Amino acid sequence: MYNNLNPELSQPDLADGFGILARMAYEQFPLQESIFEEMARAELFFTDYSGRRQLEVVSDATMSQLLGATPRAAVEIALILYASAKTNDGFFDPAWPDQPNFAKVLELVARDEILSVIDSVMAIDLATFKAQVEATKQLPYLDRYLFNPLHARPLLRMPDGRLLAPIPHLVGRRLSPIELYYDGLKRWDVAFTHDLGELLEDYIGRQFGTLPDAAVHPEVVFTKRKQEYKSTDWFVIFDEMVLIVEAKARRAMAAVRAADATAKADYKTTLGKAFDQINRTYDLLQQNLPEFQHIPTDRPILGLVATLDPWYIANSMARPLLPATKVPVMVASVREIEHLVGIGQRRSVGGVLTEIMNPSEVRQYWELGVALGPFDAPNDRNPLLDDAWSRLVFDDLEEV
Repeated sequence: MYNNLNPELSQPDLADGFGILARMAYEQFPLQESIFEEMARAELFFTDYSGRRQLEVVSDATMSQLLGATPRAAVEIALILYASAKTNDGFFDPAWPDQPNFAKVLELVARDEILSVIDSVMAIDLATFKAQVEATKQLPYLDRYLFNPLHARPLLRMPDGRLLAPIPHLVGRRLSPIELYYDGLKRWDVAFTHDLGELLEDYIGRQFGTLPDAAVHPEVVFTKRKQEYKSTDWFVIFDEMVLIVEAKARRAMAAVRAADATAKADYKTTLGKAFDQINRTYDLLQQNLPEFQHIPTDRPILGLVATLDPWYIANSMARPLLPATKVPVMVASVREIEHLVGIGQRRSVGGVLTEIMNPSEVRQYWELGVALGPFDAPNDRNPLLDDAWSRLVFDDLEEV
């Protein structure tokens, strides 16, 4: 009955199973996810970069300019704003830091930085909010699924000066690399998206590098007969199998999230390229080339497409849109890979993926995070996320 209220279901090109499930996923799933990963990931992503290549625009200085503080300080401030919204009916008053009971907080987080982060990435006045809604590109019959300015600025400046978070959860997500995509694009154009691709690739490699039973090797680049060849971004070698990993940082655009008539083409373009790269890499491995002698071919090979944004239903309803592959392949968001790596601290990820991606196993068509459910244990933790979280000023904040 709820879905029958939606006008898009009267349109044949919007009412198939792909469109219905994609819209429901993008509308509901992000607000059901823990904000722990989204907040912890910011510093890991932007500050802990290995430096293996020269970035075009991202640096400690430029990220501080973008956020109004360092990524770590910005996350600490976001936590203050989130906690305030959760305990004060959605409100935070910028005058509160001047009160005596806020003194302990200001010993840990500078007042000027709190206001700077609010102004830089958190708050929007009502007039600008309305203007952004009116300026949003329209998709016929899909208005309810379009851009919500609260994702970009989760705090509304009220006439009395207070800040209101209609959806506190969005305050916690605001500093995720996913949500900062458009901020960086607006300031630095495609140079930022180039850097984001490199940062994602590096982050995925560092995640797999924490696995105690895996050897991780980077992309292989070589020239043969004046033609350059590139492999996938990473090779993760286990006793049971070899995982070839291709990272894609391109965001799922509004049309994809609303599953309009162009969404299927975007799945084909973005994820299809990654599938093709996995196929090419598999072919290179079979040629016994000297450049690949460090990658074993005496065991099963699986493929993984690692995405910054979740591409929901990529393993199921969207799979027929994607190229056929020569090895089993799944699409997994960075959150799902963090989940997988957490499990991998106590048992082999190679064994887990081999079981899930068995050609006769239905779980290969699920979201990876769901497929990992039976392998979870209560004490599983992702070491990189925990390390980032431990750097924040929680011990003292708990006393305030």
